[in-house]
Amino acid sequence: MLNRIDKLVIYRTNKYIEKRKISEKEKQKQKKLFKEVMNIKDKYKRYSKMHDYICDYLDKVFYHDNACEFHNNICAHRKYMIEHGIKKDVYEDGCCYGYKEGKVCNKLKNGRCTIRNVACKLFTCPYLKITRGVRYSLDNIYLSKYLLNRRQKLYLTHTYFVEKDIILDGLMKRV
Repeated sequence: MLNRIDKLVIYRTNKYIEKRKISEKEKQKQKKLFKEVMNIKDKYKRYSKMHDYICDYLDKVFYHDNACEFHNNICAHRKYMIEHGIKKDVYEDGCCYGYKEGKVCNKLKNGRCTIRNVACKLFTCPYLKITRGVRYSLDNIYLSKYLLNRRQKLYLTHTYFVEKDIILDGLMKRV
């Protein structure tokens, strides 16, 4: 049996999904996934499932939709910098290359991120934000909009390069 808060979260999330400008098929898919998450009684397992779905969603957006416009392993931002003489060096792998460290993130293997980390996957460089209006927020992802509180969202969006089990422990401390 769902408690009062869970019922409110379900109601608000379904209402939010209905308002979105997406296909009916996508709305039904989102409602089904959300219902699946909400039917998990154990909070830790519920957050784990939600975390996986959010990572999968962001992977789809960035990898499959090519939001960063990679061409020959160079993102649109780095290409712009090279073309305009801002940087002469060619750094592959976009945001996963750290200027300060002078190397690619150790979680990147074969051009794919091997870590399930929402903060890393949510990160959008200023170039994409300014030139293309690409912005992602947990408040715009139906699974987390009402399921997480502000402290949890802040924690999830600022905890980079950390494994999933540590993130889930942090979410549980912020319930």
